[in-house]
Amino acid sequence: MPEVSFVGSKALMARGMAAVRPAVVESAEAMSGQVNIRPTPRDTGTLLGSVHVSEVNVSGSEVTATVSTGGEASEYAFYVEGGTSKMAAQPYMAPALLEHEPIHKQMVEQAWKAAF
Repeated sequence: MPEVSFVGSKALMARGMAAVRPAVVESAEAMSGQVNIRPTPRDTGTLLGSVHVSEVNVSGSEVTATVSTGGEASEYAFYVEGGTSKMAAQPYMAPALLEHEPIHKQMVEQAWKAAF
């Protein structure tokens, strides 16, 4: 008699996440590159040069990548993005993220479908 086995949802989720993780990393790297080609505030270039993917986490059904600034730019990046009482906001990260969102969704969907 034929034997039928069921692959549990945990195994399926793990397979999907294994496929999606590289797509999320690639997407985050592309998004950080968007910051560099957009009209971004430039004085010394330190802020632009510091944008990078700082961490990638897989937790259950979620894969997240953090795009951040590093080095000495970390001290003032937030104020450039959001402004202060003495300086107007010069958003550079949020516009790049919003512009990249549809590309990100497409990359993740393609990776998920390819896993199955």
